[in-house]
Amino acid sequence: MEGDFLKYLFKKFICALLCTSIFACSACSLNSQSDSISETEPSATQSIVDETTQAVKLSTDDQPATYNLSKLKENTDKVTQQFDDFITNKKYKGVVYNKIGGDFEYISQKGLSVVEDHKSNSVNTQYYVGSLTKQFTAVAIMKLVEENKLSLDDKIDKYFENYEYGEKITVKNLLTMTSGIPSYTCYYGSIDNNYYNFDQIGFSLEEDNEEHNKKAILDWILKQELRFEPDSRFAFSDSNYFLLGKIIEKVSEKSYEEYITENIFEPLGMKSSVFDNAENLAIGYDGSDNYKWLYYDGVGYSSSGLITSVSDFLKWIYAFDEYKIISKESVDEMCTPYLENYGYGFFVYQDRIVQTAGFDKYSAMLEFTRSESEIFVSVSNYNYNDPVHLFAMFRVFLKPYYG
Repeated sequence: MEGDFLKYLFKKFICALLCTSIFACSACSLNSQSDSISETEPSATQSIVDETTQAVKLSTDDQPATYNLSKLKENTDKVTQQFDDFITNKKYKGVVYNKIGGDFEYISQKGLSVVEDHKSNSVNTQYYVGSLTKQFTAVAIMKLVEENKLSLDDKIDKYFENYEYGEKITVKNLLTMTSGIPSYTCYYGSIDNNYYNFDQIGFSLEEDNEEHNKKAILDWILKQELRFEPDSRFAFSDSNYFLLGKIIEKVSEKSYEEYITENIFEPLGMKSSVFDNAENLAIGYDGSDNYKWLYYDGVGYSSSGLITSVSDFLKWIYAFDEYKIISKESVDEMCTPYLENYGYGFFVYQDRIVQTAGFDKYSAMLEFTRSESEIFVSVSNYNYNDPVHLFAMFRVFLKPYYG
């Protein structure tokens, strides 16, 4: 239901305010920047995706709603001004993209990606996107399933010999966050998950030693007791998708990064999507260095290591919905909600795909409908920004155009 969906978003917003590792309250002396981007980058005023004229379905069980697209088109300037005013008043810095139907497209580009160089954030700026990585990992798993190289019902002791709980846990449990394996990045509080401070992690890391770090994390994961019996409940854990990355490597006989690049990024022309050596990376601002270990080579990996841009994410959304990487049957399975409405790599609310992310000073949110008729993408490199609150308020401004 639309009401339940918005309640979920506001709940996430309140949790985020309490989760200081992701959205800490901090002052910022940087001035808001205009929407202009450098001459070397494409104009932000151009549509950066193909248009669609389908009505937007807003999920409600008893009253399936659609936008009145003609009314929205007539009021484009008004809605755009409302969006602009809210972003300005909240000092939101980063990139925001919102598309509805074929006639409403909103782009905001605020703040600096690199303060020292006076470089502005843009749709082509690269950001850490945290848990938005997981959907790429899930698609890679489904592609290998389609090729009959693994099964979702495989017990993971097939891939991790001598793992005490391997015969209890399936690949599907990892995908749906129902394995019970503790997260290697977070401790679990009563409200939400907070990242470990550097001195709290239970493994030894080295900043520029990818193989050492991956091994240290894997060893730690495989030594942990389960938090609950597999399939009995849901708990968001980065360890699940770290293990999926390792399974992809074992099955494909390629590194995770190589497999994703060859099978997803290159076919889709996602040239800004990498796992290291990002040439146009936005620097994260306004926070402590307690979580610097998250950036160490190999730590984010298949769970939260992706660096990408808004323009690349739009390519990804269209390719996903048009079955360019995996089949419709596989996409449908990924978009089936399991416990707590989690599918494979994202949350699912009827026809909506939703995932939020906080990665130290970076934050991101992705929301789109399966019909491609509504898309929202937001990324920020400023610690105090909250894309969930932003998205929820955009929906408030759009409510007069339902029906």
